[in-house]
Amino acid sequence: MKSLTDLPGKILAFSDSCDLLPQGCTVLCALSGGADSMALVSGLLALAEERSLTVLAAHYDHQLRGEESRRDADFVRSWCAARGIPLTMGTGDVAARAAQTGKGIEETARAMRYAFLEETAQALGAHAIATAHNADDNAETVLLHLIRGTGLDGLSGIPPRRGTIIRPLLSVTRQEIEDWLTARDIPWVTDSTNADPTYTRNRIRRDVMPVLRDLNPQFSQTLAANLRHIREDRALLDGLARTTQAPMEEPDGLSLAASDLIGLPRPVAVRAIKQVLARLDRHQISAVHLDSILDLAAKESPSAQITLPQGLLVRRVYDRVVFSQGACPAQPLTPRAVHQTGQYSWGDWTITLEEAPCPDHPLQSPYDCWLRPAPFPLLLRSRRTGDSLRLPGRSRKTLKKWHIEAKIPRHLRDGLPLLTDGEDQLLAAAGLGPDEAHTAQPGQPALHVRFSNL
Repeated sequence: MKSLTDLPGKILAFSDSCDLLPQGCTVLCALSGGADSMALVSGLLALAEERSLTVLAAHYDHQLRGEESRRDADFVRSWCAARGIPLTMGTGDVAARAAQTGKGIEETARAMRYAFLEETAQALGAHAIATAHNADDNAETVLLHLIRGTGLDGLSGIPPRRGTIIRPLLSVTRQEIEDWLTARDIPWVTDSTNADPTYTRNRIRRDVMPVLRDLNPQFSQTLAANLRHIREDRALLDGLARTTQAPMEEPDGLSLAASDLIGLPRPVAVRAIKQVLARLDRHQISAVHLDSILDLAAKESPSAQITLPQGLLVRRVYDRVVFSQGACPAQPLTPRAVHQTGQYSWGDWTITLEEAPCPDHPLQSPYDCWLRPAPFPLLLRSRRTGDSLRLPGRSRKTLKKWHIEAKIPRHLRDGLPLLTDGEDQLLAAAGLGPDEAHTAQPGQPALHVRFSNL
């Protein structure tokens, strides 16, 4: 007679090895009504007294399978009510949302389901959200990644924990689950789409997994054990990336030092980039795009940039590689006439002009300068081709050359205000300073100009 798996025992042992179920925690189970989720909630209920667990359930209807979806919802509602299990129901029109956003059905369904689970867990005060991914799901996921191309992250399979999401069934196979449920007369419903061969995962489950189990009857368990070692290797590389590359906060994102990045071994450099992207809520990026970022870091151009999918801009700003979500270069603003002294708003900038005697030691800085009085009106405008400036004690150069010397990022230059006279002669440039020919002399009447974008 075939021995029956101690499913609660396997859940407990795996959870202890990954620190998933601390004593006294409240767990929200994602309960679809399928065999895996029924085993999950039943196994956790069996452990509730021993671990002082509070077990809650949540069911989400994706409105994709018509009467079958309603059947599943009714089944879960009835089963939980008969056992006094607190249940939260949710629903959403996945097909409509996918059409609206242009994303795939599966991607949209997952996003809407997890958003519902997160909101429910927060509302109920749950410490963790348990999903019913099992050992076979994990094996299928690794095979899917291999088919599509993957690195160490894809080979690591489904993580036991990601944030508040936990997967206590990852050490249990689908057959063990169904045998355990059958032995205890615990019912479940079957999702008809699981047999649809148009889904690649279903083809792997139907055609590939039986061959692998024929070669090794313990294939899923063997792979699960190996995945633990791969996750340990990945964790080591992640730790090296965190300790060798600390991202710097930027006004519009995060940055890494280019010279440090290209000096790292590639596996560590890739992880440093992924950690920055994760902080920008970009958890998925292709190997091609990772290579593009590393190439950008290795280039000598101080102002190169690349645009990646979903509005991610990565640019080289001298020795920094800057990552920003949806950042756009500053645009030239409409010129504004200045008819008298006072304070003027121009884009994100505030420009203040005051008449006062020039002090004995006037401050002539990139954002604060003293000029000889010029007849109004003056003009605030963006840079133009051919603009040049002679900073005090320096030779005349184009603004482009001054911006490069001052290491002002290229994407900011068009948004910097310039002050010109009635003949369009450049008097002062924000970020650089005044033109020497127009600077005031100590004790003489002067125009005090201050640029601020605070």
